[in-house]
Amino acid sequence: MTPHSFVLILVLASAVLAFWIGARFPGLGPKTFAFGVLHLLAGFAAIRAIPGLTNAATAYSTEAAKFLAPFGIALPLFTYAFLTGLWLARLIHRSTTSGLPH
Repeated sequence: MTPHSFVLILVLASAVLAFWIGARFPGLGPKTFAFGVLHLLAGFAAIRAIPGLTNAATAYSTEAAKFLAPFGIALPLFTYAFLTGLWLARLIHRSTTSGLPH
């Protein structure tokens, strides 16, 4: 497996995991648009933090970083970033369909 295919599979797995969390726990997430945007910004910050945290883990222990970087750093942060996007999409959907008759 090439490094590029591993990263692609890791990102896709985090998106699937975020979708599962959103479907399994529908009440989880922000209730207002302001908190939704705040979570989205935190998700962007999480994505931006991945290289720095990976470099810190590699500097600490090269052997441990082989597993810590992808599964302990990248997977949870990518999952959170995808989950915040799902939460914000859910908030927008709820706000646009709340006034319509069922």
